Amino acid sequence: MTAAPLLAVEDLQVHFRLYEGRARVLNGVTLAVGEGESVALVGETGCGKSITARAILRLLPPNAEVVAGRILFRGRDLLRLPEDALRRVRGREIAMIFQDPATALNPVFTVGEQMLDVARWQGAGAAMPWARRNRDGEVRQRCLEALRLARVPDPEGILRRYPVELSGGLRQRVLIALALLGRPALLIADEPGTALDVSIQDQILQELRDLVRGRGLAVLYITHNLGVARMVADRVYVMYAGEVAEVGPPAALFDRPLHPYTQGLLAAVPRLTGTMGAGIEGRIPDYRNPPPACRFAPRCPHRLPVCDQVRPPLGPVAAGRAVACHLYPPVAPVPAGSAGARHGAR
Repeated sequence: MTAAPLLAVEDLQVHFRLYEGRARVLNGVTLAVGEGESVALVGETGCGKSITARAILRLLPPNAEVVAGRILFRGRDLLRLPEDALRRVRGREIAMIFQDPATALNPVFTVGEQMLDVARWQGAGAAMPWARRNRDGEVRQRCLEALRLARVPDPEGILRRYPVELSGGLRQRVLIALALLGRPALLIADEPGTALDVSIQDQILQELRDLVRGRGLAVLYITHNLGVARMVADRVYVMYAGEVAEVGPPAALFDRPLHPYTQGLLAAVPRLTGTMGAGIEGRIPDYRNPPPACRFAPRCPHRLPVCDQVRPPLGPVAAGRAVACHLYPPVAPVPAGSAGARHGAR
């Protein structure tokens, strides 16, 4: 029997209450991350990637509402956990590297004060009074160890400095160190390095990949950069307008994209010849009034009449690959135990 995934998001639907009406943003998102597996969730800006990541940890804004679905982590539905139990999962079992290192750290506290507070809270539990400031040597060593794991130079000196005194690359490394403090099983990396120049971004991604492999962590990368997804992921989910359009291992997905949206994304990448990519006409739909069936239909060059009438299900089309498109009728599921059957991946 195939082992259950570490994380399984099943038919997740998230709506937002707005003054202008209800925005139906996530529309049945389903994905899985196995033990020690690296998964990338890719798509253009506004497609719901970060909302999916925040929903996993229940960090959605007050006007958001989860209307359907389950988020299973080690068999427990995170959406139904009491707040106290959820706090024991956040940071300790699932950690998140937030998108912007310039705003994720508090500018009025030193790096050391912030890391020590997080480490004490993770070690003592949520019931510990925040006023207690016992500068325990073991906790400090944990912070220094995490900084060294993130390849931060001069960890002792960094603990004494304020975030504004650090470069963007150092702030990103501090965020990685903070995420590693609790020794989590799953790391969610929301656009790591997106605010950095390309050379520093490449260093951060290489170091993060080495850390993940060295410690056996599972990781969910949130990115709009297809090159990043190809470099770091064992499996790629392509997301469009709050839905998963295609799933597959990066080599197969990038060499032979199936969904018209995936084809458009790859066609939009600039070429080494100096020519610009073709791009995709149109824009992501208004979530207050999305297309009734296939959300990509208004922009699709291969649009069929059925695309305006029936929502295409995400179904398997080959070993390890699935697509939500009427151009590809689903095939029989791959038998358990065969190549590529584990979580529909690899």
